[in-house]
Amino acid sequence: MKLSGKDIKKHIMTGISFMIPMVVMAGIMGAIQKAFSWSGVDLSEPLVAGLAYSGYSIGKISDFMAMLGQMNGNGFNWAYAFLCAGVAYSISDRPGIVPGFAIGYFAGGPTKTGFLGALLMGFLIGYFVEWMKSWKLPKALRGLMPVLIIPVVSTAVATFVFFGIFMRPLSYLMLAFQGWIEGLASGSLFIVGAVIGACMGFDMGGPINKTASMAANALYADMPDGIGGCAETAKIIGGMTPAIGVGLAAIIAPKKFTREQKDTAYTCIPMGLCFITEGVLPFVAEDPLRIIPSSMIGSAIASGLAMTWGVNTQAAHGGILVMPLSNNPAMWVLACAIGSVITGVLYAVLKKMPSEEDNKEEEIVDLDIDL
Repeated sequence: MKLSGKDIKKHIMTGISFMIPMVVMAGIMGAIQKAFSWSGVDLSEPLVAGLAYSGYSIGKISDFMAMLGQMNGNGFNWAYAFLCAGVAYSISDRPGIVPGFAIGYFAGGPTKTGFLGALLMGFLIGYFVEWMKSWKLPKALRGLMPVLIIPVVSTAVATFVFFGIFMRPLSYLMLAFQGWIEGLASGSLFIVGAVIGACMGFDMGGPINKTASMAANALYADMPDGIGGCAETAKIIGGMTPAIGVGLAAIIAPKKFTREQKDTAYTCIPMGLCFITEGVLPFVAEDPLRIIPSSMIGSAIASGLAMTWGVNTQAAHGGILVMPLSNNPAMWVLACAIGSVITGVLYAVLKKMPSEEDNKEEEIVDLDIDL
């Protein structure tokens, strides 16, 4: 079975097209919930013993906001399930969705293997299921293939491979990387911030991004009023600038973007403001050698400046909505603006002019999802 670069790109883009709407939903739900909680109204906890969520009251807006927070927390784990299922679907059609979703969920929060784990398993599951579809079974068993044999066997095999082979080394690698970032806290504040920012801008919500995020959270847990709060600012700003920067690049150099790329880039701006870095993933899949350096440089400078200026934010998520919670909102906005402009200008300069073929509208996959 031949696997060309075009095929790999198609499968990755299909997985991303599954993932992005879930990421957007989760991010916006979290932003709404945080805005409500910061208004001074306490959130409810509609979780009572016996029957989960039976304490929910339709007449209490605080209950509703609490559940939006649950959608936010779970949504980012579900996003990896959608990514893995999307890649598997692109390769093997519908039979790949169930095993891809099942394994992809565990690539999220439970195992910390994140984007890399979900992407890798999506390809393995997709090609394994595609091979299973070629099995010559007795006529009596053929009807059971799509509903029983393929989902059960492929999920069992994928579980064995993921948990037995890939999960532990990937998780250990990410934990070691997280420890290294935390160890930088005793050095230059700019270097600490720049490393966090560069990691946030490297893989747009992938394992490096999530590891830097966890390292910032760990520092915040230990020193919330000192370097930990500044690390949270570096994390948030570093995760915002790639998406905002891509949107600015489309404004600066519109002729370098196809119509669909411009539509996607413009939607990256509100996503970036809400701290949804994953909006840049379509550009990473298409043009990684230009967008990744641009975003890493912009995020590193923005986060390094925020740490150097001592901008402390007592929140772990929320994007622009947490800016008023910082000890210096003006410097918070300035650092974010500087990094976003740097990313935007760099990408606008580096990006190649689209060819005539690029300007032709083409469907990546037959989905009702318009990026």
